[in-house]
Amino acid sequence: MAQKSKTNFINPYTLVEELGFKPGMSVADFGSGAGHWAMAIARSVGKEGKVHALDVRESVLQVLDGHIKMDGLFQIDTIPADLEQEEGSGLPDSSQDVVLCSNILHQLKKPRAVIKEAHRTLKKGGKLIIIDWEKDASLGPKDKISQEKAEKLAKEVGFKDKQKLEDIEESMHYCLIFVK
Repeated sequence: MAQKSKTNFINPYTLVEELGFKPGMSVADFGSGAGHWAMAIARSVGKEGKVHALDVRESVLQVLDGHIKMDGLFQIDTIPADLEQEEGSGLPDSSQDVVLCSNILHQLKKPRAVIKEAHRTLKKGGKLIIIDWEKDASLGPKDKISQEKAEKLAKEVGFKDKQKLEDIEESMHYCLIFVK
């Protein structure tokens, strides 16, 4: 029997509620790019919340800055950051409720450093959400990071209580949630 091909993309706007983003939370979007997740999360955390959109590419943060102004999502801060450097986010220790790493680990030379930075910035009980490409996805980058490798890296830096979001099984992505 042939394996069913995974063909769907994740839509940030449909997943933010399921991922547990709530009003007033402080969330870091590591490797935010042009901010699709950051904008969806900002709507969930509301004006009393905060979203830190971090990316090494200032050009994509400038695109996000335009969306922030157009949509009035002033709870988003854009932060140029090299997350592979020690304390590269510039965020204070134990300051975040959630850190999201969506489609970035496969791009990095030092993915462990980024997960370690997430651990440092998260509050006790805070969540790390890793979303990345399934190995058997029909699209995406050539070099993908497996769920097993992402889990191993998270456990090495001290995360526990892994949960897998199952509602995205037909997606080309996996979603793992870890607790500090």
